[in-house]
Amino acid sequence: MNKTQYYHLPQKKNIAFILLLIICSTSSVAAQHHNAENQIKAVFNQLVTAYGNAKATPELEFMKMTPKPTTPAFYKDKSIKIDLGLYRLCQTFGKDSLNALSVVISHELAHYYYDHSFCTDFAFAIRNKSQEFANSIKLVNKNQKIIYETQADDKGMFYAAIAGFSPFEVQPKILDAIYQFYQLNDITEGYPTKAERKTIAQNALAKSQRLFQVFQEALKAKEIKQYDMALTLFEQVNRDFPSRENYNNIGVIKTLKALELKVLTKEEYDFPKRFLYPLEIDNTSRLEKSSTRGNEGNQEQMNSLLKSAQKDFEKAISLDANYTLAYINLACVFDLLDNPEAAIGKIKELPLDKQKTVDAQRIVAIAYYHLDIETKAEVIWKELKI
Repeated sequence: MNKTQYYHLPQKKNIAFILLLIICSTSSVAAQHHNAENQIKAVFNQLVTAYGNAKATPELEFMKMTPKPTTPAFYKDKSIKIDLGLYRLCQTFGKDSLNALSVVISHELAHYYYDHSFCTDFAFAIRNKSQEFANSIKLVNKNQKIIYETQADDKGMFYAAIAGFSPFEVQPKILDAIYQFYQLNDITEGYPTKAERKTIAQNALAKSQRLFQVFQEALKAKEIKQYDMALTLFEQVNRDFPSRENYNNIGVIKTLKALELKVLTKEEYDFPKRFLYPLEIDNTSRLEKSSTRGNEGNQEQMNSLLKSAQKDFEKAISLDANYTLAYINLACVFDLLDNPEAAIGKIKELPLDKQKTVDAQRIVAIAYYHLDIETKAEVIWKELKI
């Protein structure tokens, strides 16, 4: 082997090794980006479900990595754009990483769902040379921006909590972290200062945290069957944060109150589980109690509650046409209003896979029985083993 050959071999090995390092490094970065995108999408989808809004889901887009984005997220038109660097920043919060991410994404979703008519970012720090972009921001004065940001903060945190995240403790920290991470100026012409932005966030935090506590108290009251208290609390929350869940909960409570006034038939006594309406809360207790004949006043009160509940469930569906739970609850109300045909029809509006669920089939069986089509009811009850 000559010297030339001898010295070329190590060089080839070095080149191969360097190429391998580059490939591994590139693959690692790609994997990290893929993981970040998946985590952001998961949080985004969870929040969209919590908002349960009739508007079409906004587009989720990721910003280009170069040049480095100057803001973590912004809403414009029908899109919400997220910087993957935000995910890395949120990871510094450890166990609260997804909670921190939910605060920012939910804030931008609130801008979208509440029809805020300008494009904005989480920290009032958009820097874009596009004249069209700049003009769309200038059309809104500073006071209006403060109103929009206040609403986006309090709505955003409330729905993040409804979605199952814990945004309240991490929210005061994320704004400071964003200003530092993206090297943002404390003062930007035409926008609230960083100090003003923090005041907005603090006020929104107090409001959303207080109302979320009321929401939790309402849930507890519902579980222990203190329906009047639960109804009052849910209605209090709904005045500030109307949502499909709130309307559905209000409708369920009114329906359960109506069921307490219902006179049981002999069949309901003999086969109580068959006539258990598939509402959120177990209502077996009404079938286990002795019941006396109701008077005309009770029937009128019962019908009034049911018609009011019907409007609540219809409102929940109007906010989210795919909200299966409200369809099933509304079917229960129709049957209780002596309209079993409408109950069956409402279930038939659901996709086939949803029609076949236990709760949907349960109310269909009850409705068939009340239509005097007992053979169909029996078939379903046997399939459900009740």
